[in-house]
Amino acid sequence: MHPILFHIGGLEVRAWGLMVALGILAGSLVAARLAKREGLDQELIYDYVIYVVIVGILGARLWEVIFSLSNYSADPASALKFWVGGLSIQGAVASGLLFTIWFIRKHKIDFWRFADCLAPGLILGQAIGRIGCFLNGDAYGIPTQSWIGVIYKPGTPAFENYGPLPLVPAELFEGAGDLIIFGILLYLFRHRPYKGFITLMYFVLYSLLRFTLEFWRGDSLLLADTLKAAQVSSLVVAAAAVIIAVVKLRASGSKG
Repeated sequence: MHPILFHIGGLEVRAWGLMVALGILAGSLVAARLAKREGLDQELIYDYVIYVVIVGILGARLWEVIFSLSNYSADPASALKFWVGGLSIQGAVASGLLFTIWFIRKHKIDFWRFADCLAPGLILGQAIGRIGCFLNGDAYGIPTQSWIGVIYKPGTPAFENYGPLPLVPAELFEGAGDLIIFGILLYLFRHRPYKGFITLMYFVLYSLLRFTLEFWRGDSLLLADTLKAAQVSSLVVAAAAVIIAVVKLRASGSKG
Protein backbone atom coordinates (compact mmCIF):
# COMPACT_ATOMS: atom_id res chain seq x y z
CA MET A 1 0.00 0.00 0.00
CA HIS A 2 1.28 3.42 -0.93
CA PRO A 3 -0.67 6.34 0.61
CA ILE A 4 1.86 8.75 -0.88
CA LEU A 5 2.70 7.83 -4.47
CA PHE A 6 5.40 10.43 -5.14
CA HIS A 7 6.48 14.01 -4.50
CA ILE A 8 6.55 17.00 -6.81
CA GLY A 9 8.91 19.36 -5.06
CA GLY A 10 7.47 19.67 -1.57
CA LEU A 11 3.99 18.53 -2.68
CA GLU A 12 2.79 15.06 -1.74
CA VAL A 13 0.75 13.28 -4.39
CA ARG A 14 -1.52 10.96 -2.42
CA ALA A 15 -2.94 7.77 -3.89
CA TRP A 16 -6.44 8.41 -2.58
CA GLY A 17 -6.66 11.90 -4.04
CA LEU A 18 -5.28 10.84 -7.41
CA MET A 19 -7.63 7.87 -7.76
CA VAL A 20 -10.64 9.94 -6.70
CA ALA A 21 -9.69 12.54 -9.31
CA LEU A 22 -9.42 9.84 -11.98
CA GLY A 23 -12.75 8.40 -10.86
CA ILE A 24 -14.43 11.79 -11.13
CA LEU A 25 -12.96 12.31 -14.60
CA ALA A 26 -14.01 8.88 -15.86
CA GLY A 27 -17.48 9.16 -14.34
CA SER A 28 -17.97 12.64 -15.81
CA LEU A 29 -17.07 11.45 -19.30
CA VAL A 30 -19.51 8.56 -19.08
CA ALA A 31 -22.29 10.82 -17.75
CA ALA A 32 -21.65 13.42 -20.46
CA ARG A 33 -21.83 10.78 -23.18
CA LEU A 34 -25.10 9.41 -21.85
CA ALA A 35 -26.45 12.96 -21.50
CA LYS A 36 -25.63 13.65 -25.16
CA ARG A 37 -27.54 10.51 -26.12
CA GLU A 38 -30.49 11.84 -24.14
CA GLY A 39 -30.31 15.27 -25.77
CA LEU A 40 -29.08 17.05 -22.63
CA ASP A 41 -26.42 19.76 -22.49
CA GLN A 42 -23.04 18.16 -21.76
CA GLU A 43 -21.68 21.40 -20.30
CA LEU A 44 -24.39 21.23 -17.66
CA ILE A 45 -23.01 17.85 -16.62
CA TYR A 46 -19.51 19.23 -16.14
CA ASP A 47 -20.80 22.23 -14.15
CA TYR A 48 -22.81 19.91 -11.96
CA VAL A 49 -19.86 17.60 -11.30
CA ILE A 50 -17.62 20.41 -10.01
CA TYR A 51 -20.12 21.42 -7.34
CA VAL A 52 -21.40 17.98 -6.42
CA VAL A 53 -17.84 16.79 -5.75
CA ILE A 54 -17.39 19.48 -3.12
CA VAL A 55 -20.77 18.71 -1.55
CA GLY A 56 -20.10 14.98 -1.74
CA ILE A 57 -16.77 15.20 0.08
CA LEU A 58 -18.32 17.30 2.85
CA GLY A 59 -21.24 14.88 3.18
CA ALA A 60 -18.99 11.83 3.12
CA ARG A 61 -16.81 13.19 5.91
CA LEU A 62 -19.79 14.34 7.99
CA TRP A 63 -21.41 10.90 7.72
CA GLU A 64 -18.18 9.18 8.76
CA VAL A 65 -17.64 11.49 11.73
CA ILE A 66 -21.25 11.20 12.95
CA PHE A 67 -21.15 7.39 12.94
CA SER A 68 -17.61 7.20 14.37
CA LEU A 69 -17.57 9.96 16.97
CA SER A 70 -15.47 7.89 19.36
CA ASN A 71 -12.59 7.93 16.86
CA TYR A 72 -12.37 11.72 17.10
CA SER A 73 -13.14 12.34 20.76
CA ALA A 74 -9.45 12.52 21.75
CA ASP A 75 -8.58 14.86 18.87
CA PRO A 76 -11.69 16.67 17.54
CA ALA A 77 -9.62 18.66 15.04
CA SER A 78 -8.76 15.41 13.24
CA ALA A 79 -12.38 15.23 12.06
CA LEU A 80 -11.47 17.91 9.52
CA LYS A 81 -8.59 15.91 8.01
CA PHE A 82 -10.57 14.09 5.32
CA TRP A 83 -7.47 13.68 3.13
CA VAL A 84 -5.97 11.07 5.44
CA GLY A 85 -8.97 8.75 5.03
CA GLY A 86 -12.37 8.28 6.61
CA LEU A 87 -14.99 9.15 4.00
CA SER A 88 -18.29 7.34 3.68
CA ILE A 89 -19.60 6.69 0.18
CA GLN A 90 -23.11 6.54 1.62
CA GLY A 91 -22.67 10.04 3.03
CA ALA A 92 -21.42 11.25 -0.34
CA VAL A 93 -24.40 9.72 -2.13
CA ALA A 94 -26.91 11.18 0.36
CA SER A 95 -25.49 14.71 0.22
CA GLY A 96 -25.03 14.45 -3.53
CA LEU A 97 -28.66 13.44 -3.94
CA LEU A 98 -29.88 16.47 -2.00
CA PHE A 99 -27.66 18.76 -4.07
CA THR A 100 -28.88 17.09 -7.27
CA ILE A 101 -32.51 17.83 -6.38
CA TRP A 102 -31.61 21.50 -5.87
CA PHE A 103 -29.57 21.62 -9.09
CA ILE A 104 -32.22 20.15 -11.37
CA ARG A 105 -34.88 22.45 -9.94
CA LYS A 106 -32.68 25.47 -10.54
CA HIS A 107 -31.98 24.47 -14.15
CA LYS A 108 -35.47 22.99 -14.75
CA ILE A 109 -34.20 19.57 -15.78
CA ASP A 110 -36.18 16.35 -15.60
CA PHE A 111 -34.84 14.75 -12.41
CA TRP A 112 -35.10 11.09 -13.39
CA ARG A 113 -33.71 11.64 -16.87
CA PHE A 114 -30.74 13.55 -15.47
CA ALA A 115 -30.13 11.05 -12.68
CA ASP A 116 -30.18 8.11 -15.12
CA CYS A 117 -27.30 9.72 -17.01
CA LEU A 118 -25.32 10.20 -13.80
CA ALA A 119 -25.78 6.81 -12.12
CA PRO A 120 -23.46 4.67 -14.31
CA GLY A 121 -20.71 7.29 -14.10
CA LEU A 122 -21.13 7.49 -10.33
CA ILE A 123 -20.63 3.77 -9.78
CA LEU A 124 -17.61 3.78 -12.12
CA GLY A 125 -16.10 6.63 -10.11
CA GLN A 126 -16.71 4.69 -6.90
CA ALA A 127 -14.92 1.65 -8.34
CA ILE A 128 -11.82 3.68 -9.21
CA GLY A 129 -11.96 5.51 -5.88
CA ARG A 130 -11.86 2.22 -4.00
CA ILE A 131 -8.44 1.54 -5.50
CA GLY A 132 -7.36 4.76 -3.79
CA CYS A 133 -8.83 3.48 -0.52
CA PHE A 134 -6.80 0.28 -0.89
CA LEU A 135 -3.57 2.17 -1.54
CA ASN A 136 -4.36 4.46 1.37
CA GLY A 137 -5.05 1.55 3.71
CA ASP A 138 -8.58 2.56 4.75
CA ALA A 139 -12.00 0.92 4.25
CA TYR A 140 -10.13 -2.29 5.07
CA GLY A 141 -11.51 -5.70 5.97
CA ILE A 142 -11.35 -8.02 8.95
CA PRO A 143 -8.40 -10.31 9.79
CA THR A 144 -8.21 -13.49 7.72
CA GLN A 145 -5.92 -16.51 7.37
CA SER A 146 -6.95 -16.98 3.75
CA TRP A 147 -4.54 -16.49 0.84
CA ILE A 148 -6.43 -13.33 -0.08
CA GLY A 149 -5.21 -11.58 3.09
CA VAL A 150 -3.24 -8.37 2.71
CA ILE A 151 -0.80 -6.94 5.25
CA TYR A 152 -0.98 -3.16 5.24
CA LYS A 153 2.06 -0.97 5.82
CA PRO A 154 2.76 0.96 9.04
CA GLY A 155 1.22 4.41 8.97
CA THR A 156 -2.02 3.29 7.32
CA PRO A 157 -5.35 3.25 9.22
CA ALA A 158 -5.48 -0.53 8.74
CA PHE A 159 -2.10 -1.07 10.39
CA GLU A 160 -2.97 1.29 13.23
CA ASN A 161 -5.98 -0.87 14.08
CA TYR A 162 -4.78 -4.40 13.31
CA GLY A 163 -1.00 -4.22 13.07
CA PRO A 164 0.74 -6.77 10.81
CA LEU A 165 -2.27 -9.10 10.60
CA PRO A 166 -3.43 -10.07 7.08
CA LEU A 167 -6.79 -8.45 6.33
CA VAL A 168 -9.53 -9.01 3.76
CA PRO A 169 -8.99 -6.46 0.93
CA ALA A 170 -12.57 -5.23 1.21
CA GLU A 171 -11.77 -2.14 -0.89
CA LEU A 172 -10.83 -4.25 -3.91
CA PHE A 173 -13.87 -6.49 -3.50
CA GLU A 174 -16.14 -3.47 -3.48
CA GLY A 175 -14.33 -1.98 -6.48
CA ALA A 176 -14.87 -5.20 -8.44
CA GLY A 177 -18.53 -5.27 -7.42
CA ASP A 178 -18.92 -1.64 -8.49
CA LEU A 179 -17.51 -2.47 -11.94
CA ILE A 180 -20.04 -5.29 -12.32
CA ILE A 181 -22.85 -2.91 -11.38
CA PHE A 182 -21.47 -0.39 -13.89
CA GLY A 183 -21.74 -2.97 -16.68
CA ILE A 184 -25.27 -3.91 -15.62
CA LEU A 185 -26.43 -0.28 -15.57
CA LEU A 186 -24.98 0.42 -19.02
CA TYR A 187 -26.79 -2.61 -20.39
CA LEU A 188 -30.07 -1.66 -18.72
CA PHE A 189 -29.79 1.93 -19.98
CA ARG A 190 -30.75 0.78 -23.46
CA HIS A 191 -33.67 -1.27 -22.17
CA ARG A 192 -35.06 0.80 -19.28
CA PRO A 193 -38.85 0.61 -19.01
CA TYR A 194 -39.16 4.19 -17.69
CA LYS A 195 -37.11 7.22 -16.71
CA GLY A 196 -35.53 6.72 -13.31
CA PHE A 197 -35.11 2.97 -13.65
CA ILE A 198 -31.30 3.17 -13.89
CA THR A 199 -31.09 5.44 -10.86
CA LEU A 200 -33.24 3.14 -8.75
CA MET A 201 -31.30 0.06 -9.86
CA TYR A 202 -28.10 1.82 -8.82
CA PHE A 203 -29.44 2.30 -5.30
CA VAL A 204 -30.74 -1.28 -5.10
CA LEU A 205 -27.62 -2.98 -6.47
CA TYR A 206 -25.08 -0.87 -4.62
CA SER A 207 -26.98 -1.11 -1.34
CA LEU A 208 -27.09 -4.91 -1.61
CA LEU A 209 -23.39 -5.01 -2.45
CA ARG A 210 -22.51 -2.77 0.49
CA PHE A 211 -24.74 -4.75 2.87
CA THR A 212 -22.96 -7.98 1.92
CA LEU A 213 -19.43 -6.59 2.06
CA GLU A 214 -19.98 -5.07 5.49
CA PHE A 215 -19.71 -8.57 6.97
CA TRP A 216 -16.03 -8.44 6.00
CA ARG A 217 -15.33 -4.78 6.78
CA GLY A 218 -13.12 -4.16 9.79
CA ASP A 219 -13.68 -0.43 10.23
CA SER A 220 -17.47 -0.12 10.50
CA LEU A 221 -19.63 0.87 13.44
CA LEU A 222 -21.75 -1.88 15.01
CA LEU A 223 -25.35 -1.03 15.88
CA ALA A 224 -26.19 -4.51 17.15
CA ASP A 225 -24.35 -7.77 17.75
CA THR A 226 -24.36 -8.59 14.05
CA LEU A 227 -25.59 -5.57 12.06
CA LYS A 228 -23.57 -2.47 11.30
CA ALA A 229 -24.71 1.10 10.69
CA ALA A 230 -23.91 0.83 6.99
CA GLN A 231 -25.95 -2.37 6.71
CA VAL A 232 -29.03 -0.83 8.31
CA SER A 233 -28.85 2.23 6.08
CA SER A 234 -28.25 0.00 3.03
CA LEU A 235 -31.38 -2.04 3.76
CA VAL A 236 -33.45 1.12 4.18
CA VAL A 237 -32.17 2.60 0.91
CA ALA A 238 -32.65 -0.65 -1.02
CA ALA A 239 -36.20 -1.11 0.31
CA ALA A 240 -37.14 2.48 -0.55
CA ALA A 241 -35.69 2.15 -4.06
CA VAL A 242 -37.56 -1.12 -4.68
CA ILE A 243 -40.85 0.41 -3.56
CA ILE A 244 -40.38 3.46 -5.80
CA ALA A 245 -39.34 1.22 -8.71
CA VAL A 246 -42.49 -0.91 -8.38
CA VAL A 247 -44.74 2.16 -8.13
CA LYS A 248 -43.15 3.72 -11.21
CA LEU A 249 -43.36 0.45 -13.14
CA ARG A 250 -47.07 0.15 -12.41
CA ALA A 251 -47.58 3.79 -13.35
CA SER A 252 -45.74 3.35 -16.66
CA GLY A 253 -47.72 0.17 -17.34
CA SER A 254 -51.05 1.89 -16.77
CA LYS A 255 -50.05 4.70 -19.16
CA GLY A 256 -49.12 2.16 -21.79
